[in-house]
Amino acid sequence: MHLPFRHRVPYVVTALFTISVSTGIAAAQQSEITNSLSQIEQFVATTLGQIGVIVFLVGAALWFVSGRSANRSQWGWRALWGGAGMIVLSVSYNVFVTLFENLAPGMIVPPFI
Repeated sequence: MHLPFRHRVPYVVTALFTISVSTGIAAAQQSEITNSLSQIEQFVATTLGQIGVIVFLVGAALWFVSGRSANRSQWGWRALWGGAGMIVLSVSYNVFVTLFENLAPGMIVPPFI
C-alpha cells in the first residue's frame, strides 16, 4: 500500500510522539530504580558498619573480662576480629560501589530524540 506523503505525515508524527513519550517514561523509571538501589546500598553499608562496631566492642569487652575462662576469651577474640572484619568490609563495600557508580554513567546512555 503506497500512500502519498501528505497522508503519511500523521503516521510519522504519531510515531515520533509515541517514541518520545516512551523514552521519557523509561528515563523516569530508570531514575526511580537508581534512587531505590542507592537507598538499598546506603542501608546495607550503614547496617554492616554499625553491626561491625557493636560486635567489635562486645568482643573486646568479653575478651578483656574473660579472666581465666578460655572459652569466653576465645569467643571474645573471635568476635573482636569478626567485628573488625565487618568494619573493613563495610568501608571496602562503599569504595567498591562508589567506583562502579562513577564508571556506570558512561556505559549506559539513554536514547534521546
